[in-house]
Amino acid sequence: MTAHWGVADPAAVRGTAEEIKRVYRDAFVTLERRIGLFLCLPLATIDKLAIKKEIDSIGHQ
Repeated sequence: MTAHWGVADPAAVRGTAEEIKRVYRDAFVTLERRIGLFLCLPLATIDKLAIKKEIDSIGHQ
């Protein structure tokens, strides 16, 4: 099972050091939140279709 959780590439950003730092932090926070939500899923007790739906939903948050 796969899911695509698109996150803007912070390496592509041009700007001041502070702007670049902010973009990297935003990408980190987004990924951290999504991974945390994924790890909270009750994978042992829900079916694959429900898991897929939840994983896709996480990517849209």
